[in-house]
Amino acid sequence: MTMDKLQKLHNSVQKLETVLQEVWSLADEISEDDEFRELLKKAKQYKAKKLNSGENLDDLCEKLEEYQNSLEQIPEDGTAAVDFEDAISELIEWIEKEK
Repeated sequence: MTMDKLQKLHNSVQKLETVLQEVWSLADEISEDDEFRELLKKAKQYKAKKLNSGENLDDLCEKLEEYQNSLEQIPEDGTAAVDFEDAISELIEWIEKEK
């Protein structure tokens, strides 16, 4: 029972590794997107009081800040997942050896 659960966890962590790589690849693409860069520039100028609040830039600034804060919470690469995957593998091996 424990082995089955550990194996499922191991498989999920392997998928997590792949997904993290995809997330960061897409985040890099977004950061280089001209339209997205323009939004960042507009928000920065607004915060520096160089733009009037004709548009709802408070809301934009808030959403961009939330985006950035959330992005910073995601591990930058699959290293954490790889380490966790290794730890699970070692645990599985130990349990199998001790049976």
